[in-house]
Amino acid sequence: MIEDWQALVSGPYIPHGHCYLWQPGLVWLHLLSDALIALSYWLIAGALIYFVQRRPDVPFKPLFWLFATFIAACGATHLLSVWTLWFPTYWVSGSVKAFTALVSLYTALELVPRLPLALALPNATQLMDMNQALQAEIGDRKQAEASLRTAETEVRQLNATLEERVQRRTAELEAAKQQIETLLEQERRDRSTLQRAKDDLQDTAERLNLALSAAQMGTWDWHLDHETQLWSPQTERIMGLEPGTVSQTAQVWAERVHPDDLPAIEGLVNDAIATQGEFVGQYRMHWPDDTWHWISAYGRVVAVKDGHSQRMVGVMQDITPAKQAELSLRASETRFRAVFEQAAVGMARLDMQGHWIQVNQKLCNILGYQPQDLLGQSFQAITYEGDKPQDEYYHQQLLTGEQTSCQFEKRYLRKDGTPLWTLVTVSVESDDTHGPSALIAILENIEDRKAAREELLRRADEMANTNLVLAHTTAMLEQRNAELDQFAYVTSHDLKAPLRAISNLADWIGEDLGNQLPPENQHQLDLLRSRVQRMEALINGLLEYSRVGRRQRTIEAVDLSELLTNVVDSLAPPKSFGLDIAPDLPTLYSHKTALGQVFANLINNAIKHHHRDQGTVRVTWRDQGKRIEFAVADDGPGIAPQYHDKIFTIFQTLKARDDFESTGVGLAVVKKIVEAENGRVWLTSTVGEGTTFYFTWPFTKTPPA
Repeated sequence: MIEDWQALVSGPYIPHGHCYLWQPGLVWLHLLSDALIALSYWLIAGALIYFVQRRPDVPFKPLFWLFATFIAACGATHLLSVWTLWFPTYWVSGSVKAFTALVSLYTALELVPRLPLALALPNATQLMDMNQALQAEIGDRKQAEASLRTAETEVRQLNATLEERVQRRTAELEAAKQQIETLLEQERRDRSTLQRAKDDLQDTAERLNLALSAAQMGTWDWHLDHETQLWSPQTERIMGLEPGTVSQTAQVWAERVHPDDLPAIEGLVNDAIATQGEFVGQYRMHWPDDTWHWISAYGRVVAVKDGHSQRMVGVMQDITPAKQAELSLRASETRFRAVFEQAAVGMARLDMQGHWIQVNQKLCNILGYQPQDLLGQSFQAITYEGDKPQDEYYHQQLLTGEQTSCQFEKRYLRKDGTPLWTLVTVSVESDDTHGPSALIAILENIEDRKAAREELLRRADEMANTNLVLAHTTAMLEQRNAELDQFAYVTSHDLKAPLRAISNLADWIGEDLGNQLPPENQHQLDLLRSRVQRMEALINGLLEYSRVGRRQRTIEAVDLSELLTNVVDSLAPPKSFGLDIAPDLPTLYSHKTALGQVFANLINNAIKHHHRDQGTVRVTWRDQGKRIEFAVADDGPGIAPQYHDKIFTIFQTLKARDDFESTGVGLAVVKKIVEAENGRVWLTSTVGEGTTFYFTWPFTKTPPA
């Protein structure tokens, strides 16, 4: 049992650190990253728990606990990632991840159904607006109750006066009992009438307040013999004022009216005063926040003395949203009319039966008709006969509501009877009240497009035939390349066979004759060996040059630091040469063998052509976005400017081959490989100060699809 438990905990696994080759930088990177993530997760979970405990009124409290649980579990998984760097307890780590997955899934399932409830919660602005509306209603009701209490006080005073009079009259007219009874009856009738009037007044006030509140209207009362007015709190709010903050005068009102609207509204008021009638008008009111609000006002003269108006009352209402909607509708209609008339395509409106009711000039120009020729006619009257069934089908689709818009090609008949290809787009014009009311049609002349399409089809057929020829040619080229590879291989093998025989004969002659050869003959024998070796190197270079660009190569991740280490190791440079390779070389996705061959030829070229027994070769790089630029620099003898272009030519060398062994193929191979990758290679050099070879290479940072 203990062994099973140990197998479950550790098992036959190796610590995760082996995957990182125990590189200290990489191990510390993962250790610190996972540790900081775990610490952050636990701090977040602790903060959520603290918030829930401190705020018992927070909604969806279980959801906060679920978030705290799965965030803490996520932190535990990262902490176990640190643990498994040294201890391979992968079953434990996997179990914690499974628990984290279950808790995360359950949290997501609990969160999604509660999103509508969370979105339905009122925000602070909505609560403030509701509170302000409630305060306004309370103020209005308090004012009505105060008026009611005043009326009740007056009634009580009147009752007291009446009772006093009754008592006095009773004492004075006790003998006139019949008259007193009559007076008492009259009093009872008066009281009943007064009570009914009081009830009617209260009902009327309540209905008026309710109506004004529902309509968001404010009232005003103007005594015309002086400037003072009485405004309700709602009136002051409609004017953008806090109730009770400014004087309620006609001058204050006039100062807030838009200068362009003031003469007109004052004229309406003066006419109503002169005729002792009423007025209705609209004007703009300036608010303290520098905005303008549209106001609808109604007023009526209610008091006249000696033929002169004495008092006017009325109401006002903020109609800004409705007015803005009206102005926007007018602007929209104006824009639509401008677009309709000035559109670069033909536009028309048709009734649901398909009769033209509005056309623009562009459509008339396309079809060659005048507007009066089309208005009232059916679109089928000028439709090409062969396209009428198609038109009728789409018309029925729009009438039945199966489609709200459609687009198709059709031919119209010009006024001269010639057909014209057009692209027609039709949509249904409708509103929420009356439903579909008209059809909107857009016509485009596509005669040129149809001709271009026919030409494209013809070109497509030609291209298809060309592709067949290219495919046949490609197959032949592949066959010729295969034959060329075979030829190059056979040729190199057949050429190397006699070279090896000549080399062996030279070795045998040297071994047989030994020191018997004169110095001149010994020199000639050495020349024979060196030229055989040169011929073999030349054959190998030619074979490699012929294969560049024709091999199938795979794209893989290339660690440039590792690649250059392997290249230098394979070249085995003398210990007297120093190689300075940039430490921050990136990883890219490319043809590894081809790139390694370029570096090998350039580094070997720098070492081989150095004029001293010791030197330095430096490899640097520069990011150019989609390309990377490499530089291989040496401190050798340098190259004169007149040879900068020649050295990339095959078989071109700067020294006599008898003085220095070189095939002249290496740099040509470099140029061919780089250009096969759509790059370029060049050099800068100063005689006596060294040479720097540059080449660009595709900088692909992600794996190819």
